[in-house]
Amino acid sequence: MRPMHLVGIRSTAASTGLVAILVEAGGPGMIAVPVTAREGLVLSEPVPSTRPGWVSLLARSVQMLGGSLLQIRLGVDADARLVCGLAIAGRNERGEVGEVPCAPGDALVLASALDRPVLASETLLRLRGVDLGEQTTHERMARWRRSLATAVPEDPPTR
Repeated sequence: MRPMHLVGIRSTAASTGLVAILVEAGGPGMIAVPVTAREGLVLSEPVPSTRPGWVSLLARSVQMLGGSLLQIRLGVDADARLVCGLAIAGRNERGEVGEVPCAPGDALVLASALDRPVLASETLLRLRGVDLGEQTTHERMARWRRSLATAVPEDPPTR
């Protein structure tokens, strides 16, 4: 598992939604996690001042049951879909850690509000990582326009 840091919220292609951009601490890895508009607003605040009420409720509930939220774990399932789990430690004699499945956007809001680490699996970084060197559609279209503008038309074929 690799530590990740939230660097921002970006919109994807026209009207398909928002993503939270996470980068690997001290490394080249980068992933985009889909988030809702509400999650995007909460995560884009420089200081999480407007944390949702459910965050405090969940944190207090886990604490009342004798546990503590350790970290957020992002990974992929057998079909390469993004999955997420909350790693929770109990206060029993063995200090066992359990993992509770969670929506990735909710988990990122929770991590931000409670200042918990976000970890991504090696498999997630390999299968769903974002390549910063990849040309965007806008850049590709601009390159094609330049090529077409400088192209020399050929004579039409004769019969």
